[in-house]
Amino acid sequence: MERGRAVILKKHNEPMVIEEFEVPDPEPGAIVIKITQAGICGSDLHAWRGGTALQTLPPSGRVMGHEGNGVVFRLGGGANSDSLGNPLREGDRVIHSAVMPCYHCYYCQRGEYNWCPAYPSNREAGIFPYFVGTFADFYYLPPRHPIYLVPRQVPDSVLSYVNCALGTVTEGLLRAEAGPGKTVVLQGAGGLGIGATAIAKQLGVDQVIVLDRQPRRLELATAMGADVTVNVDQCDTPAARLDQVRALTNGRGADIVMELVGNAHLMEEGVNLLASGGTFVQIGAVPAGETAQISPATLLRGKRIIGSLMYRPHLLPVLLGILERSREKIPFDRLISRSYPMEQVNEAFHDAEWHGRTTDITRVVITP
Repeated sequence: MERGRAVILKKHNEPMVIEEFEVPDPEPGAIVIKITQAGICGSDLHAWRGGTALQTLPPSGRVMGHEGNGVVFRLGGGANSDSLGNPLREGDRVIHSAVMPCYHCYYCQRGEYNWCPAYPSNREAGIFPYFVGTFADFYYLPPRHPIYLVPRQVPDSVLSYVNCALGTVTEGLLRAEAGPGKTVVLQGAGGLGIGATAIAKQLGVDQVIVLDRQPRRLELATAMGADVTVNVDQCDTPAARLDQVRALTNGRGADIVMELVGNAHLMEEGVNLLASGGTFVQIGAVPAGETAQISPATLLRGKRIIGSLMYRPHLLPVLLGILERSREKIPFDRLISRSYPMEQVNEAFHDAEWHGRTTDITRVVITP
């Protein structure tokens, strides 16, 4: 029986460990993926710190990682095609939905799998099927789980963040009705912000304004299609940033503002940046217990605040199509800053960490 490794978080803010488990044979309809690469998401950093809703770790630890891509390793009986009906064979490159829903609740029955109360789970280590996180050699997909064949023209270098960062910002933009005639302000130019810049322009947004303090991130945002970038260390007060956004929008403000950092106080500023009738979208994973103070009076002219968590799986093949069509035009591969072997996962987390310090890293990937 083949064995594989997985990264386990045993205690918050301490080095993670690598443990081995037997690779299970997939049940009928299930699929075992061999991981090619897995990205470190901001929510992974929050989980490592203990700053998420899942603060209590299982006794055996939590299997880490959720975004990433790989190839088909084993197919369970009857699992011979992807979710669009394309034939699947061992060795095929695939992307899976990182949302693990129950498929039975009210929200799942409506197709809102990303709102399922069962997601996210605690992914307890040492429990069948063992490989339930992407910081591992393998990943187990249960029957019926959304999975999509990757087009041949799409390189691995742009795949690791598709089923988290790229899907998440696309969902948020669509929920906020981004499109022609709109101005979008993005608070943060990390992996989420850079991806949102490119997708917003693909949706036909007239103007994308990106706020960050890292010059290299802002330069990358420009390369991805940002119309205006604002260094918040130079334009260093909320009032100054409001003046700049209004100057760029004929005095109205933005139609959409997206918080992509995970800082509750940015909501307070973001709502003020909105035009009347505009939408603030909370996407960043805010640490548990952090709050924002919003005066209800600021909402009376039609402003709204919505949250957006992950994505609906049908967006994944749409994004693969965008990557295929734009591969010569948009430098999606530049979103990845560094790559580390699994043995250096703790070094990778250290380098990716942004809490309490500044870093120009946008995304780090782990390779088995």
